[in-house]
Amino acid sequence: MPLRRALAFLLAASPAFAQVDTARARRDTAFLAPTTVTVVRTTMDVREAPYAIGVTTRDEIQRGKPGLALDEALAGIAGVQVDNRFNYALGERISIRGFGARAQFGVRGVRVILDGIPMTLADGQTSLNNVDVAEVARAEVVRGPASAMHGNAAGGVIQLETDNPAEVGEGGRGSLQTEFGEHGLLRTQLGAQARSATSDYALTISRLRYDGYRAWNEAQNDRASLRTGSVFGDRHLGVNFNWVDYDAQNPGGLSNALLSANRRQAFVNNVNFQTGERGKQGQLGVTWQQPVRGAQLDLSVHGLQRDVDNPIPQRIVVIDRAAGGARASLSGTPPFGSGWLRLSGGGEWQLQRDDRLNYVNVAGARGADTLDQRESVDNVAMFAQVHARVVPRFAFLVGARYDRIRFEAEDDLIGTGNPDDSGERTMSAVSPSIGVTLNVTPLLDLYSNFATSFETPTTSELANQESGAGGLNPALDPQRTRSVEAGLNGRLRFGGVAGSYQVAAYGARVTDALIPFEIASLPGRQYFRNAGSTKHRGIETAMSLFLPGSLSLRTSFTHTDARFDDYAVTSGSTTTTFDGNRVPGVAANRADATLSFQPRHFFLDWDTRASSSIPVNDANTERSPSYVIHGIRAGAREIRAGALRFAPHLGVMNLFDAEYNTSVVVNAFGGRFYEPGPPQSVYGGMTVRF
Repeated sequence: MPLRRALAFLLAASPAFAQVDTARARRDTAFLAPTTVTVVRTTMDVREAPYAIGVTTRDEIQRGKPGLALDEALAGIAGVQVDNRFNYALGERISIRGFGARAQFGVRGVRVILDGIPMTLADGQTSLNNVDVAEVARAEVVRGPASAMHGNAAGGVIQLETDNPAEVGEGGRGSLQTEFGEHGLLRTQLGAQARSATSDYALTISRLRYDGYRAWNEAQNDRASLRTGSVFGDRHLGVNFNWVDYDAQNPGGLSNALLSANRRQAFVNNVNFQTGERGKQGQLGVTWQQPVRGAQLDLSVHGLQRDVDNPIPQRIVVIDRAAGGARASLSGTPPFGSGWLRLSGGGEWQLQRDDRLNYVNVAGARGADTLDQRESVDNVAMFAQVHARVVPRFAFLVGARYDRIRFEAEDDLIGTGNPDDSGERTMSAVSPSIGVTLNVTPLLDLYSNFATSFETPTTSELANQESGAGGLNPALDPQRTRSVEAGLNGRLRFGGVAGSYQVAAYGARVTDALIPFEIASLPGRQYFRNAGSTKHRGIETAMSLFLPGSLSLRTSFTHTDARFDDYAVTSGSTTTTFDGNRVPGVAANRADATLSFQPRHFFLDWDTRASSSIPVNDANTERSPSYVIHGIRAGAREIRAGALRFAPHLGVMNLFDAEYNTSVVVNAFGGRFYEPGPPQSVYGGMTVRF
């Protein structure tokens, strides 16, 4: 078999060339070095943070992976469910502790930041088309309500960082990466990085072509990014720019009957209506840091332009979007703090302007106008945070944030039988949080927190009304969350084993939870309503171990019990109550594990993911079956040939060709809840550095 011969070549040839640190050195470094995080808006050791925080680094994100979606960067972080749909028209479906599961496309209920610039817009929606996971070198995730730190977010915050050009030695380097595989996968990436005494830059250009494993599943993504940094004494200026041009088809969800007939088919209406998404987006962000009388001043501004053409069954949605914002914060230790007290505070402003047009979908062509309106969102916020270490082993972190978000819609489609639906809505909230940390021993830290969050509907969710009217849905309210959490962070070392572990337990109550649904007249288009309340409870564990014999093991387990507490839907004269049912789209149990064999010159990784069944509708009458899938990755660390360095790899996804659903469409009409995952898929690639 070609795959076996290729793996044998890699494992046999690589010891003659590569040079990396020994397994013992990696183990000791990981055990001794503190992990500093910034996702909580105050720089601190992760062991001091009174929140559940997961971190992945370059090797865990990039080593031997195809660079297809964000699940590669977040794999193994407890509490995080990333469903890679392998559908670039919709993107990944990301939920944290059950929040965000409602998203039909993009990300909802979770805030995403890339290199210090928010990817999440003023209304809370996030599109990740411009994020190239092959560039991501670090991910930090804070799980649980995060409004006090970041604003319009319920489930948590994902902070991504790309390769830092400041880590390159003086001079420059380049790289060429090629990835190929089954289902027409071809990805190329060209990168250049350079650094001088006062400045650095990183430029990346990439192209992805993917035919997909289903019919009507093709995608192409062209991306470019530029990241620069300049030092002026004790001041730093950073500039980040990214651009994407994409075109992707959407095969749609399938019912159980359609899955049984052919798992690779597309839903016939999706083909007939030419569903998918074409878009372009450019985003520019500028950051400035400087000391001010012993404190640190951080300023940032950003802006984006996005054009989207989105054919869906029955309709074509066209959006011309401009968005941006600014943030200013000041943090430091006051003179009276004597080093035990750190204060920070500031303000943030975000705006969003959408020109939204809806047309009748005539076999993929634009028919009559059904909606023409201009939507605007303005978010003004103020925040403050106090981190204090009262005694050597006890610290607390207190924060509060005030958000005021104003939505406005101007209806430009007015005529006989079509009234003016213009209107506005304002939503506001104060979101406090408090957390405490106790250092019990040098190897164990305990923490607890109380946190709140505030999450508005997005403009798309407010604009989609069952009646077909324009304007903003007056009956759709923001959801609010209160959460209590306790956990521990520990380190262990015995014999030849060293590692760390985390345990977290939480309970959250959500009022006016945002729930998606579909209707018979427009299947494939989601509308939203509020549930009275839901309860989210869970336990999360994670462990990283460095074992003898160049082995390491990384595991996580998540139990999420998300249920409706007060939820009834009235249709005509019938009222249906869903109290006690599980929130659809959320796996009750999920586990990830990666076993790595990393001697000096090559690597061999075995990945396993297990998921329990997932309810797909509010009534819990159907479920996506449980599954266990495995993958294997292998490659050479580095093969030197003069000035060139080669790093080949091969991998197999879904090694044992299991039939599983990679994602679900919550409350889909016609029982088309299921998005089937790909069969066994072989891929390979080569990175050349020079």
